[in-house]
Amino acid sequence: MADCNVIIFDMDGTVLDSAPGIVESLTYAIRQLGHDFIPDAETQKLFGPPMNQVVAELLAPFADDRIDECVHLYRSHYREQGLYQSLPYAGITRALSYFSERDYSLFIATSKRQEFAEKMLIHNGLFDSFQAIFGTSPDGKLDDKADLVKTLLASLAMPPSGVFMIGDKRDDMQAARRNAVIPVGALWGYGAVDELKNSGAHALADSPWALPGVVDDLL
Repeated sequence: MADCNVIIFDMDGTVLDSAPGIVESLTYAIRQLGHDFIPDAETQKLFGPPMNQVVAELLAPFADDRIDECVHLYRSHYREQGLYQSLPYAGITRALSYFSERDYSLFIATSKRQEFAEKMLIHNGLFDSFQAIFGTSPDGKLDDKADLVKTLLASLAMPPSGVFMIGDKRDDMQAARRNAVIPVGALWGYGAVDELKNSGAHALADSPWALPGVVDDLL
């Protein structure tokens, strides 16, 4: 097995289905600004990039540029309520166990704030499945997913000879490619097949159960 001894997982849409809590907190924040916002099936397709980008797109139809204020309202609500409305995807725990038993080092790299990411993984009993959690910081320095992955790789005591990145969105695939990491698209998340293929996924997995086979085939 392997020269590829590290697997980096995105969190939202890959390890955890966090859409219900995100949608609830976004709805709260936008309505607090006075808008009659009603989320629809397209809303969760925006998830993945940093929250200021998501909020900017949702506020654009209202010609409202209060992005920072909206993000602050979102995060205040999410801290107290939204983050607890997440669940692990069916099969992800088994996939994590498979890789751990074969001596892979598993990491999280998420655009979510570090505080939220840790609380969500603890709440869902998955915190100890990962060697380390890399989320974003309040100063926004690591909001670019590629910079986050670069920081994660730089933290490793010994450089691995190969690394996978599992994610459901364009920014995951692009971050992997910019860091010479093998990108694998997670089709059970919030991204679309074309989005993942066009952003450079080397392979696609249609469910967490399929991940071990997909990774093995790429070795």
